[in-house]
Amino acid sequence: MIAMRAQPMMVPAVALVFGFACAFGAADPPAQKAPKAKPAPVDPVNKGLMLFNDTSLSGTGHYACASCHPRGGHTDNKTYVGVDVVKDGTPEGRSVPTLYGVKDTAPYSWAGGKTLEENIKGIIMNRMKGKEPSKDQLTSLVAYLGSLEFPNNPNLNPDGSASDAAPAAAKRGYQVFLKASCNACHVPPVFNKADNEDIGSGGTFNVPSLRGVSTTAPYFHDGRYPTLRALIPAKLKYLEDLGSTEKIGPDEVEDLLVYLGTL
Repeated sequence: MIAMRAQPMMVPAVALVFGFACAFGAADPPAQKAPKAKPAPVDPVNKGLMLFNDTSLSGTGHYACASCHPRGGHTDNKTYVGVDVVKDGTPEGRSVPTLYGVKDTAPYSWAGGKTLEENIKGIIMNRMKGKEPSKDQLTSLVAYLGSLEFPNNPNLNPDGSASDAAPAAAKRGYQVFLKASCNACHVPPVFNKADNEDIGSGGTFNVPSLRGVSTTAPYFHDGRYPTLRALIPAKLKYLEDLGSTEKIGPDEVEDLLVYLGTL
């Protein structure tokens, strides 16, 4: 018999591909990129704190809000024309107020009549000679300032009167405060007033809050009075000129000073 040569088996191409894939592993599909996580929104109070300390808001890059309002927003106890420190009592000078509790002490600026946002904008542009702040920057700065509460004060009742914990002299001093009609302009419990007053100091000016007043010298818009003891006689004289017949004796002045020191 004639031997027949075996013919090679033809393997379909599909099978070859399949076998290759099994032997070496199929190519993995391209990896899907995970979506980028959105950055967490910056808390406006924290953003405002950063801006409060940001010297780039000033025209020269040397001054920030915190330059005149250290310790988070208090006062540096100086008097300024622009960003220049001047002698207390300089007519054009303006003393630096504390910003603690500022959200409750509208209106703003020594000239009065401004919102907090308007006042911040004016300080940055007119005093610090910086560019006009953006709406977002103003919103953040207002949010930060709004977080600066008055410190807790065990010496005061919610209505501004001296509490049971206050010294006896402070309790007497509160009665002197009422007797001298100090509360007509410094209305408790915030101890400020929404309207300007002319008390013979050279014009009409905003009435500042008396909270923390013992730490905010010098006093008046131009810083003319270095201490509360120096200021009180001028205030009593003003009330007398208005027609007040109340007489405040030396001992009562001492009690009043103690009360003011507890605010």
